[in-house]
Amino acid sequence: MNLHGPLNRHRFALAIGAHPIRALQEDWRRLGPEAFEFTIAEVVTPQDEEAGPHEDELWLLEQVWIERTSPFGEGGYNVHTRIRDA
Repeated sequence: MNLHGPLNRHRFALAIGAHPIRALQEDWRRLGPEAFEFTIAEVVTPQDEEAGPHEDELWLLEQVWIERTSPFGEGGYNVHTRIRDA
């Protein structure tokens, strides 16, 4: 639900050379941090503030963004089509 924590983990792992995605780590080392941008693609505002968004709704939205961006192979660094399962 809060993406700032995971983004900070990625930045930290890259900064110390310990990111689990080796291709990303190598490009980070070779190109430098200034060549990368971390952004939140979409902010979801829950209709019910107490309950928050439903997990299945978030999964569907994630699939839409995966289809839009194709973050695999030449298009990105993700290796699993089910990103949350990775």
